[in-house]
Amino acid sequence: MMNRPFSAGMSAYRDVDIHTRASTMDQHELVAMMYEGALESVARARGALQQGDIETKVLEIQRAVRILQEGLRTSLDLENGGELAANLANLYDYCIVRLTQANGHNDEAALAEVARLIKPIAEAWRQMRAPLDKGAAPNAAPTPSPSAADPAPSATTRRMGHVYSAAVALASA
Repeated sequence: MMNRPFSAGMSAYRDVDIHTRASTMDQHELVAMMYEGALESVARARGALQQGDIETKVLEIQRAVRILQEGLRTSLDLENGGELAANLANLYDYCIVRLTQANGHNDEAALAEVARLIKPIAEAWRQMRAPLDKGAAPNAAPTPSPSAADPAPSATTRRMGHVYSAAVALASA
């Protein structure tokens, strides 16, 4: 277990670093940072659990829950995001439940499950950035015909839908 004053100092430093980085990022980078932070916290919680460091386990699980709940979940546009946003909200809620169970029961399998569910979404989110960095138009999708009742989903929506389906399949396995 870490020395408490040192741990508090590192936590404060990490918080300042996060706030500094967040103030200069676009929305895509912020979401990527939240996925990264959630995965790192889950990994640290697993390590702490394996080492018997319950205090660190609790703190890291709380951090992961806050990222999912106050960061990723609240950033969803449930009104305009359609089925994808609703599915991601449900996935985040499920992960929060599993993190809470992991915390209360020292359940490493639950922590591994959350990491397994979030990781492919985080990777897909990072991959979506590559075309933007190369100058491609965001959400480049085929233009629907004027007679189409509903516009075609964007390439981003289709990719995230596939990622969500894969995450659901992993959760069901």
